[in-house]
Amino acid sequence: MATIRKQSIYSSIYIYAGFVFGAINVLYFFPKFFTPEQFGLTRILMDIALIFSTLCTAGMIPIAIKFSPFYNYHLPKEKSDLFALTFLIAIATCIVFYFLLPVLYPIIIRKFGFRSPLLIDYVEWIYPMVVGLVIFSLLEAYAWLISKNVASNFLREFLYRLLVTTLILMWSWKVIKSFDLFIGVYALLYLVLIIMLGWIVYRSNAFSITLTRSKLTRKYAPMMLKFGSAYFLSALLNILAKTNDTLIIASQSSGGLKDAAIFTIATYLITLMDVPQRSMVSSATIQIAHAWRSKDMPKLDRLYKKTALTLLIIALGIMGVIIINAPIILEYLGDVYAGLPLLMLILGTGKLIELGTGMNAQILQLSKHWRIDLFTNIFFVCISILLNYFMTKKYGLIGTAYGSVIAILLFNTIRFIYIKKFIKLQPFTMSHLYAICLALAWGGLSNFISFGDNLIIYQTLKTIFFISGFTSSVIIMNLSQDITDLYFQIKNKVFHRK
Repeated sequence: MATIRKQSIYSSIYIYAGFVFGAINVLYFFPKFFTPEQFGLTRILMDIALIFSTLCTAGMIPIAIKFSPFYNYHLPKEKSDLFALTFLIAIATCIVFYFLLPVLYPIIIRKFGFRSPLLIDYVEWIYPMVVGLVIFSLLEAYAWLISKNVASNFLREFLYRLLVTTLILMWSWKVIKSFDLFIGVYALLYLVLIIMLGWIVYRSNAFSITLTRSKLTRKYAPMMLKFGSAYFLSALLNILAKTNDTLIIASQSSGGLKDAAIFTIATYLITLMDVPQRSMVSSATIQIAHAWRSKDMPKLDRLYKKTALTLLIIALGIMGVIIINAPIILEYLGDVYAGLPLLMLILGTGKLIELGTGMNAQILQLSKHWRIDLFTNIFFVCISILLNYFMTKKYGLIGTAYGSVIAILLFNTIRFIYIKKFIKLQPFTMSHLYAICLALAWGGLSNFISFGDNLIIYQTLKTIFFISGFTSSVIIMNLSQDITDLYFQIKNKVFHRK
């Protein structure tokens, strides 16, 4: 866990810095300089591109991660064809996707054209966004394999948002005067990240490009095909599960892209809780892959429990800060966003369920039980789409939030039961319960703080009280050894410098 913790810390710094720019974009720049429909368009374009880019990767990312240890062990670098193989297949699928566009575009227009007509004018920009996401995602997988996950997280989470901020400022300063040009540049932003990450991977000299098919590829081809196909479908379903809410809102909600923009703000704030997982998963996935290869079950058990507890504790702290400061967000955005606090509370509860169950996806995907990951993802997508569709039509945005939480609860419960029964692992300890109780207690106590009529000062004091109380309690009780170790490392460095 020491390596994971160290890389996760650096990644988290970049990711949170990126979230600062992202928050400025979502909460200030987009609402100030764009109409809700224009803002919603940027989100819908990205969601559609994410779905199609998952199709075009064709399962190559998990194949690279799972089989890379075998290639490194059995073949010299010069004879390893895994790198070239995965990129060639992904590029081929992008070419096929290009020729399918004349069939796909009318379907998209027919589905979204009535309630989100602005999408019709810019639907052609989906393709360059898809290609950019495919190439960057593959490069990112290989960056993880050479322990360059901090660099890839810096590019994806920080630099990308900084580039979006710069683009918005150019629009506000009239450097970019046409919205058509704005969307065009926005769709091509990943090109900058591809050039930088491609150079990092190339400079590592860890991979070679050979078109000669190796004996190992011939041996593992059937297994790679089965695994890649299953994971491809699983990843596609996972993306559908994460994006279907905004897509359903844009196509079924009476507000169309406007309601999608409101939901985007709520989900963005709650996504802050995802940062620890996003910074941890790149390091932990490689550790889990090696543990499965060596059949080191005690190591898997430690990783499962420690990551689940650490993610839950940090997520509880972040959610507490978000909910406490909801009045400030509402004061700034205005009455049109009056439903945000309840939306954030509901969606935050679902995120706690997801993070508190740990890295069950990675444990299943990299094991012989990877088909269960596929089957549970199929179930998750089906149930979430059904719940979101009918509850959005009946209850609006709140219905979408409730549908998402119910689907997450059912999904993670099934995975928990399977992993416990067949792999004999489970992520929970009493520390999970203690952490939840501490967060509720300090959150409740913070409501008794009162300091005049200044909303900023009042909420700031409540936030400081909650963070200091919750954090100190977690450390004193030593609920998470990783968090405690991190605290003493920081403390020792500070006092050592003094």
